[in-house]
Amino acid sequence: MASQTESEIRDRIVGTWRLVSTEETLNDGTTRPFPVFGPRGKGFLMYQHDGYMCAVITNPDRLKWADPAHSTPEEKAAAADGTFSYCGRYEIDAKHETIVHLPEVASVPGFVGSRQIRPYCFEDGRLIFSDVEKDDPLVASWKIEWEKVP
Repeated sequence: MASQTESEIRDRIVGTWRLVSTEETLNDGTTRPFPVFGPRGKGFLMYQHDGYMCAVITNPDRLKWADPAHSTPEEKAAAADGTFSYCGRYEIDAKHETIVHLPEVASVPGFVGSRQIRPYCFEDGRLIFSDVEKDDPLVASWKIEWEKVP
């Protein structure tokens, strides 16, 4: 496929995307879903034409709250550990095929003000982020797959 312009990529990504899967490839070649989200992770990724985005991924199997109005410390910890989100501006680098997320709010404070570089490709109408893993010595690479919500 010929290179697309930033404008063409923006037109293609704007909208709502539903999480299809997360995957880590370990150094021994085996694969697994991202452990924090489990095999049934749920999430949404939204891009707007005005340059803002928002993403959230959760583990639907995390500890449920027995009483939603009065959660225990363990229930709160499980909710926080099984949920990741951030929102802010985004940039498209068509030449390097990356989308850079610039979180202004995030469930993990260290992400605020960071540059989350997401190498991307489109396969069968899906948006796929993937890269080599830089932080976990047991993991060789990671991949997150999204499908557009009609």
